[in-house]
Amino acid sequence: MQIEVTPEELRYIIRVGAALVQHIPDKSLPTYCNFDKQQIVDFSARMRTELDKAGLDR
Repeated sequence: MQIEVTPEELRYIIRVGAALVQHIPDKSLPTYCNFDKQQIVDFSARMRTELDKAGLDR
Protein backbone atom coordinates (compact mmCIF):
# COMPACT_ATOMS: atom_id res chain seq x y z
CA MET A 1 0.00 0.00 0.00
CA GLN A 2 1.25 3.49 -0.75
CA ILE A 3 -0.17 6.78 0.44
CA GLU A 4 1.07 10.31 0.19
CA VAL A 5 1.34 12.61 3.17
CA THR A 6 2.96 15.98 3.60
CA PRO A 7 6.15 16.20 5.63
CA GLU A 8 4.17 17.90 8.40
CA GLU A 9 1.60 15.06 8.42
CA LEU A 10 4.41 12.52 8.64
CA ARG A 11 5.94 14.39 11.57
CA TYR A 12 2.53 14.26 13.26
CA ILE A 13 2.29 10.49 12.77
CA ILE A 14 5.76 10.02 14.25
CA ARG A 15 4.94 12.25 17.23
CA VAL A 16 1.69 10.40 17.93
CA GLY A 17 3.59 7.11 18.07
CA ALA A 18 6.09 8.61 20.50
CA ALA A 19 3.27 10.00 22.65
CA LEU A 20 1.59 6.60 22.81
CA VAL A 21 4.79 4.96 24.01
CA GLN A 22 5.26 7.64 26.68
CA HIS A 23 1.70 7.77 27.99
CA ILE A 24 0.15 4.34 27.51
CA PRO A 25 1.32 1.33 29.54
CA ASP A 26 3.25 -1.16 27.39
CA LYS A 27 0.68 -3.90 28.00
CA SER A 28 -2.12 -1.64 26.74
CA LEU A 29 -0.46 -0.40 23.54
CA PRO A 30 -1.75 -3.23 21.33
CA THR A 31 -5.29 -2.38 22.47
CA TYR A 32 -4.89 1.18 21.16
CA CYS A 33 -3.01 0.61 17.94
CA ASN A 34 -2.23 -3.09 17.37
CA PHE A 35 1.49 -2.28 17.69
CA ASP A 36 3.66 -3.09 20.66
CA LYS A 37 6.30 -0.66 21.94
CA GLN A 38 9.11 -2.02 19.77
CA GLN A 39 6.97 -1.90 16.62
CA ILE A 40 6.14 1.76 17.32
CA VAL A 41 9.81 2.59 17.90
CA ASP A 42 10.86 0.76 14.72
CA PHE A 43 8.14 2.38 12.60
CA SER A 44 8.96 5.85 13.93
CA ALA A 45 12.66 5.35 13.22
CA ARG A 46 11.90 4.18 9.68
CA MET A 47 9.71 7.22 9.03
CA ARG A 48 12.34 9.60 10.47
CA THR A 49 14.88 8.03 8.11
CA GLU A 50 12.56 8.77 5.19
CA LEU A 51 12.32 12.42 6.27
CA ASP A 52 16.10 12.57 6.53
CA LYS A 53 16.58 11.03 3.07
CA ALA A 54 14.21 13.60 1.60
CA GLY A 55 16.09 16.41 3.35
CA LEU A 56 12.97 17.29 5.33
CA ASP A 57 14.22 16.67 8.86
CA ARG A 58 13.99 19.56 11.29
